[in-house]
Amino acid sequence: MVQSRPNRRSSGQAISGDRCVSSDHPASTGRRRVLSLRRVCQEACGQSGGRWCKMKVCFVSCQYPPISRTYRRYQFAHLLQEGGCDVTVVAHGNMSTALGTFVEDPGTLPADGPPVRRAKAIPWYLTGELLSRSGVVACPYVNWVRPAVRVAAEIATGPADVVCGIYPPVTNQIVAMRVAEQTGASLVLDFRDEYLGLTLGVRRRLAAKWQKRLLARADLVSVATEAIGDDFAATGLDRSRLHLTENGYWEAPDTIPAYGPGKTTRIVYIGAISGAQGVDVLVRAAERLRRDDPEKANQLEIAIYGPDTPHRRATLSGELPAGVTYGGYLPAQDVGDRLLASDVAFLSLSSERYAYAVPGKLYDYVAYGRPVLASLPQGSARRLIERENLGWVTECGDIGGLAQMLARVTDPSQRQRAQARVMDARPRHAAREHFLSLSRRIQSL
Repeated sequence: MVQSRPNRRSSGQAISGDRCVSSDHPASTGRRRVLSLRRVCQEACGQSGGRWCKMKVCFVSCQYPPISRTYRRYQFAHLLQEGGCDVTVVAHGNMSTALGTFVEDPGTLPADGPPVRRAKAIPWYLTGELLSRSGVVACPYVNWVRPAVRVAAEIATGPADVVCGIYPPVTNQIVAMRVAEQTGASLVLDFRDEYLGLTLGVRRRLAAKWQKRLLARADLVSVATEAIGDDFAATGLDRSRLHLTENGYWEAPDTIPAYGPGKTTRIVYIGAISGAQGVDVLVRAAERLRRDDPEKANQLEIAIYGPDTPHRRATLSGELPAGVTYGGYLPAQDVGDRLLASDVAFLSLSSERYAYAVPGKLYDYVAYGRPVLASLPQGSARRLIERENLGWVTECGDIGGLAQMLARVTDPSQRQRAQARVMDARPRHAAREHFLSLSRRIQSL
């Protein structure tokens, strides 16, 4: 069981929210402790006690722009800062891209945003992946822990500060926990994904150990979905230490061009290509439709974009069916234009293991006003699509059912009705307020 631990910044202590309080504050306990914490605030703010200052937050994310699939991490840190936190990011300084999961993408790192310090690790390339898969280490990036702790401890230096680790990967949270233990900073953990529930085989024992230790130490645990929070509460985590920080879209075009009823239906998938997504189900469904209804199949153009990973080469290599193309990795600055040039956007999860998840790309599709065609298990993402009438959904792995849906989306009237419903739901799914709320919660520690 995860035991509830008292918040070190309760109302009886000297630090309240982002404010430096004087030693005669009625909530003060222990003059020596108060003076020590006041000095920390004074040094951090360059101000005398009793003046307002920003709470210093060290945001630990080894995966961070300018590498692919990390723009949401930048936005996360940026909104914490916009919400009033003084954020500095600690990121990996020499991450390997050997597996093709991540590629360099300068377009993911805007000129503004929080400052970034990049800690370099001794390169071990595929060694970490092999050790992690065999259950010897908790994460392929654990060789980064020591240099990252050294840098992060120079940012979150004491009890007046916060260190925030975001999962995945768990290395970020291990770094944050060790910094909190070393400096006394408050520990905030954010789970954008399930951790223990997705760990199988020999790796599960080590994952269970780390999850228990991390949750027991955290002052605040932010979760992307209610399902993740419920799982943590079931292990004994006090719900008062949970904060729901749902995903959403970060940016959206000011105007969406008119949605025309063209004769050809352009379907696009943009995102990761791994066993978790199971994007190959779309290709198999297109093959099935071409076999059963060639006329409908000829009305489709399907484009798939994502990193050229080993999984992509294993499942989407060779000659693709007519009307289906693989376009490689799509740079971040081109994603919006490609979505606007499409009629329907595709989303998939490969099994019930991912029922808790709401992939970030779903919100990107909504931001650009694209109806969604999805192959999903019963779970969070499917409920969202069905509740908001965002498009069409089949069971994950159901090739025949997806082929029938492909035939349906060739009907221009169906697409237009679906797109109108997406536009109606669009204002409700911006991420901004969720992460500003988290920023305020962090400052209340």
